[in-house]
Amino acid sequence: MSAVTDSLLRLAAGGLHLAGLSAPISLAAGYARTAPTFPILSYHRVNRDGDPFFPALPTEVFERHMAFVARAYLVLPVEELVDRMRRGALPRNALAITFDDGYRDNLTHAAPILARHGLPATVFVVTGAIGSGEPLWFDRLALAFKQSRAAAWTAPWGETVALESVAQRLAALAKTLTQFKRVTNAERRRRVDEVMAGLGVADERPLKNLMLSWDDVHALMGLGVTIGAHTVNHPILSQLDAEEVRAEVEGSWSAIRTSCGRPPRAFAYPNGGPKDYSEAVIARVRETGFTCAVTTRFGVNTAATPPYELRRGGPWEHHLPTFALKLAGYRLTEA
Repeated sequence: MSAVTDSLLRLAAGGLHLAGLSAPISLAAGYARTAPTFPILSYHRVNRDGDPFFPALPTEVFERHMAFVARAYLVLPVEELVDRMRRGALPRNALAITFDDGYRDNLTHAAPILARHGLPATVFVVTGAIGSGEPLWFDRLALAFKQSRAAAWTAPWGETVALESVAQRLAALAKTLTQFKRVTNAERRRRVDEVMAGLGVADERPLKNLMLSWDDVHALMGLGVTIGAHTVNHPILSQLDAEEVRAEVEGSWSAIRTSCGRPPRAFAYPNGGPKDYSEAVIARVRETGFTCAVTTRFGVNTAATPPYELRRGGPWEHHLPTFALKLAGYRLTEA
């Protein structure tokens, strides 16, 4: 979207919102198509840190999002919406809210807002990080590029990149993340360790309380949050052999069942794009006992959407009127 188009959309959305039309438009969009549709909002972190190396939706923005969603939509857990989808009983203005990975600010910042507005949500946790004190591999890389004192760095693929500004460090981090998503689990662990050493960052204490503990997970459940699985170690499942896929999928299911007293019903594919999972992975998820799975493929869901390939995404606009208008518009697009 061009800057001009974006400005015009923002202006139009602001006018509609000022006229009190955002919620009615959202309701009307739910009836504009022959078949009911439902979007699934996807979040990760919610806090006030403003740290570009660990991006998060500001708490006050999330508060505005949820206040509007509570007025304009019928919010149900993704698992329940899939149950209704199978029965042909989808509500017209339904929506689901999800979080990926299992960051502690889901409890400290997001959950109180959800509870205040009476909104259910599903948090997909990486079970190997919950309670272990071990940060996710991409957060270790983020810390390395943030804290390194190096002015330049030679990447494993041979490129030397400057690290003199925040922008340069963020660009180097983004490229490294892309490169490392393409390698095996074992190779990725080795390379992350090498990057940490090469950038001279050994103190990982800033990451100590980044993730939820199992006690935190229980607290979320007490607030009405559903717990889903996001694998054990957050690998790209399509890159694993069958036994590794089984360990990641069944391992996360078992860990949640053991620690929470009930098995998870929903699964989230790490990274979640079309190339990040396969028919074999879907089969393993289904056979393990999950009733649905979410991707990061853009779109809304209908009764025709495969329950193990649910569409999910934004909008994530900070400007509430634009968020509201885009969310209504998504319901008019093809699923």
